[in-house]
Amino acid sequence: MRSRVRDSRAYLDRWIEQNGVERSDMARIQEGFEFSLQPDRIPVNELQRPEFYVPGLTASAWWDKEQFPWVSTVEQTTAEIRSELEAIGGVSGDSGVKHPANLDDDGRWSAYYFYFVGRRYADHAQACPGTMRALSAVPGSDQSGMAYFSIMDPHTHVTPHSGFTNTHLRCHLGLEIPEGCRIRVGDEVRGWAVGQVNVFDDSFNHEVWNDSDSGRVVLLFDTWHPDLTRIEVEALAYLVNVWRKLIYRGLVAGAAQPAAV
Repeated sequence: MRSRVRDSRAYLDRWIEQNGVERSDMARIQEGFEFSLQPDRIPVNELQRPEFYVPGLTASAWWDKEQFPWVSTVEQTTAEIRSELEAIGGVSGDSGVKHPANLDDDGRWSAYYFYFVGRRYADHAQACPGTMRALSAVPGSDQSGMAYFSIMDPHTHVTPHSGFTNTHLRCHLGLEIPEGCRIRVGDEVRGWAVGQVNVFDDSFNHEVWNDSDSGRVVLLFDTWHPDLTRIEVEALAYLVNVWRKLIYRGLVAGAAQPAAV
């Protein structure tokens, strides 16, 4: 994935020139490239090791959802979202695809995508209009990374991993949560509750378990890190589209697999 960071730098330079952006406004992102491309870089935190790290952003494994006014809108839509989940197959995961990151060493982890690195899945969006309305309340849910129904079969384990970048926060809305499910982010383990949103930084090392006899489903979605400036968000939204194209280019070349950005 480091090649994706390396290859995208020239794209950002052109974007800066074409849009007349002050380079001083891009200082943190440019510093992020410098840091992330060091061949033997030393992580700022052993538990936070994304491929693309932008310095100066608040680093916390878990975030208080009360900081985000849109959370209540998403939570209030839970019943409609669960109804749409049921209509497309529910906890079976048959309507989704096996998660391309291949991090499930036991069981099966599947995804029903609404956005994949900024790409909108129109058919899925049409099938789940209430879910899309809820996501529209979240800043950057369509640009900053991923949004999908994350479906874990019974007795599934997702191995420890870190997300691609610290420029977004990851959110889970509990939809189907049997006993025996948990997630570790950094050094803290938590569970989920139906209708409740968890907010965390997936650039911290994390892993997930479903030790139950039933499927577990959350609506997973990303939002921009709240410390980013408006122009940084614009630049990163552009980079997300570049990264997606580089992912697909690697797939065509047989050199990469889609990752959990």
